[in-house]
Amino acid sequence: MRIVVIVRQTPDTEAKIKVAPSGDTIDTEGIKWIVNPYDEFAIEEAIRIKEKLGKGEVVLITMGPARCIEALRTGLAMGADNAIHIKDESFAFTDPYALAKVIAQEIKNLGEFNLVLTGKKMIDEETGQVGIHVAEELGIPHVAIVTKVELSSDLTKVTCQKEIEGGQMVVEVPLPALITCERGLNEPRYASLPGIMKAKKKPVKEVTIDNINLEALGLTKEALGPAGARFRVTKLEVPQIQRRLKILKGKQQDMVKGEEVAEAVRELVRLLREEAKVI
Repeated sequence: MRIVVIVRQTPDTEAKIKVAPSGDTIDTEGIKWIVNPYDEFAIEEAIRIKEKLGKGEVVLITMGPARCIEALRTGLAMGADNAIHIKDESFAFTDPYALAKVIAQEIKNLGEFNLVLTGKKMIDEETGQVGIHVAEELGIPHVAIVTKVELSSDLTKVTCQKEIEGGQMVVEVPLPALITCERGLNEPRYASLPGIMKAKKKPVKEVTIDNINLEALGLTKEALGPAGARFRVTKLEVPQIQRRLKILKGKQQDMVKGEEVAEAVRELVRLLREEAKVI
């Protein structure tokens, strides 16, 4: 069984995000990059399926700039067998439609495959379109936001469980199929030291923009960069949070304002002492 996992590299969830001087993107200086958290569930599930069967191949695929190799190495260290890196600096700005077109073509180039897994969304752009687009390009069924996966004994079907409002839904589709993975599907493993060492020797196929048959995909080079993106960010802002505390004074509420916590606390203590007279 060949399982393909679509992976994306995103900023660390604990990174302090700053807006770049251009105002339409983030400042990546000093940013730590990680595997998109939802894609980690996909990698883990693929490895578990392979381990349960006792055979198979797990192939990772990503599309992005040179730094994305680190996301692939992480997945390889977890236990994936090999990877494909569709590499160009301009791919950092490619929209989901074009990403899916190119990724689907590379999956087709693999020949036979049984299952495609990916995360339910990319946390940096908050979009869950790529996986669904890939399924459409491949002409295979898909099930989104899945929390449980079970293959049939003859490996011709997959039964998926997904959370819905007020309950759960069970969906069965024939293989090959694409599944987008939700939190709760599994607990991703940490890469072991032997796994990290082995990952350095595992094959990573590099595909450049010159290796892509853009005409066959109905795309141009511009479509894979910021100039040809079907949507673009015109302005990016970090929300400004004003810390506010409330105290009750009879039926009336006084708002305690302060840009900093210490300032708000001093004002609260003053109100409790001088007006509420409780301290």
